[in-house]
Amino acid sequence: MQRLIKPEELSFDFKKLNLLWMILMTFLTLGAYIGVWFIKNKNNINNITRKHGIHFGLWTFFTVLSFSFLFISLFGGVVLSDYGEEIINSYETIFNYFFVGLHYYSIFRMKEMMEEYFDMELNIFLLFFFHIFYIQYKINQNQQTHSNSFA
Repeated sequence: MQRLIKPEELSFDFKKLNLLWMILMTFLTLGAYIGVWFIKNKNNINNITRKHGIHFGLWTFFTVLSFSFLFISLFGGVVLSDYGEEIINSYETIFNYFFVGLHYYSIFRMKEMMEEYFDMELNIFLLFFFHIFYIQYKINQNQQTHSNSFA
């Protein structure tokens, strides 16, 4: 990957987040919080490099669609027939496969970016199983270790 700016010129606003809060929000939103996390960190990721390959337009689309499916899952029985619910469930299944693909693609691009820019090693097994939680853990750890690396 090619760097856009020198590391000493970087300005970040990565927030130190409580991991339990992230897990709770992900659980309560049935995974939709993952998209919110990527969208909230869009500017920080773009400050590091634009050649990371993370498509934030897709993340916005998938996050809106994810919250729409969540809303339909909760309240669809009131408006939809059984057949309508089954159609929506089949679309949701297809959507979930695309969401997981985008999710892991983006997580491993973040891994490459963080290893290059912050000189840290990320364990691919922990990354695979704990995805954004592991990334946020490493961000929190980096803030504690190198408090002057972040704004």
